[in-house]
Amino acid sequence: MLRGLTTAASGLTADERLQQILANNLANAQTPGFKSSTGAMLEFPRQLLERIRYGEDAGPAVGKVGTGVVMQEGVPNFRQGDVVETGRNLDVAVVDRTPAGTYAAVAGPGGQAVPVAGTVAVGPGGRLEVGGRPLAVLDSQGRVIPGVYAVKNPAYQGQALYAADGRPNWDAAGNPSYVLADAAGRGVARPGDAAFAGAAVRIGTEADMGYHSFFAVAYQSRQTSGMALTRDGHFSLNSRHELVDAAGHPVLPVGPDGLPVPGARIVVNPRYQGEQLFAADGRPLVDKAGQPSYRVLDAAGNPVAQARLGLVDVDVSRLQPLGEGEFQVAGSLNPALVRAALRPGSGRMQPGRLEQSNVDESAVTTQMLATLAQYEANQRVIRTEDQLLGEAVQDVGKVNA
Repeated sequence: MLRGLTTAASGLTADERLQQILANNLANAQTPGFKSSTGAMLEFPRQLLERIRYGEDAGPAVGKVGTGVVMQEGVPNFRQGDVVETGRNLDVAVVDRTPAGTYAAVAGPGGQAVPVAGTVAVGPGGRLEVGGRPLAVLDSQGRVIPGVYAVKNPAYQGQALYAADGRPNWDAAGNPSYVLADAAGRGVARPGDAAFAGAAVRIGTEADMGYHSFFAVAYQSRQTSGMALTRDGHFSLNSRHELVDAAGHPVLPVGPDGLPVPGARIVVNPRYQGEQLFAADGRPLVDKAGQPSYRVLDAAGNPVAQARLGLVDVDVSRLQPLGEGEFQVAGSLNPALVRAALRPGSGRMQPGRLEQSNVDESAVTTQMLATLAQYEANQRVIRTEDQLLGEAVQDVGKVNA
């Protein structure tokens, strides 16, 4: 009975947080470049039910029972939004060139998880691999666990090698689809064991993995400052004629290496008389009088050679939303750490156009109604359990006349 109360209460909390995510999606349905989020539910550890044998050891397992779920996080969906023409010379749309398909994380240089496109298969020694490279096993913080591999469990009788979230699938006998092993193939643990809590492979699609293109911005708040990313190309100018994003943060130019130039600013030339401000590659245009559309200046006001408006690529599984269309990279705003996670942009810029929000308003509304119904169902469970507990307390100690 108490387990039922706990399960329903955790469900209420998870439903409430999911409803907040869906409401935020709906509120940003018209925000340029906005990426909708889905709620990732994490199931509490299952409890093993066993037959009771008085005076003896526990009997054979009956099975497992769930104890509720918790909202783990909101996961952004980086599917490309529609691109529409605006004719506004400060608007710049981003168009990704991220190939569609399945992605899986492998260990890259420096022990970083790197997304690779391809089909997940069973390789030598039973290791799960993609493109001939073994999948990386990541800890709960998304860091690669060195020397540990995901190996197909020979006792597993199911078909799928992994569940939708990259964690193992389970067959009817309770066997996981893969286990964790060392380089010699010796079993280290089953996913979920205390020593490897949260460890799993990362598998997804182009919607939540792979390298996508963004603008870099100079992020600043009351508490901190640094470098962040945005997809919202609905730019404007501040009082110093600097190009800024929707949050008012200066858009950072990229240098000859294709990476952001910290401290530099894109300053639009007030003497420029042309209609468009940016070429297709982001470079400045020149009007009939020879005036450039903008200049790139450093913090001291000196020109920065060969710098321009440009895109950078990042593995989107390393991003966390900051609000106002901006994203934090790998949990940091430190420019040096952010730059290390970036590479030159592969996407295309389309001046005079805007990428629209990828929110599907009909689908979100349907999800909100379903979540509301689920919330009400959990409320009814709690009321029923409360009534049963009350009746049990009242009946204790009663003696029939």
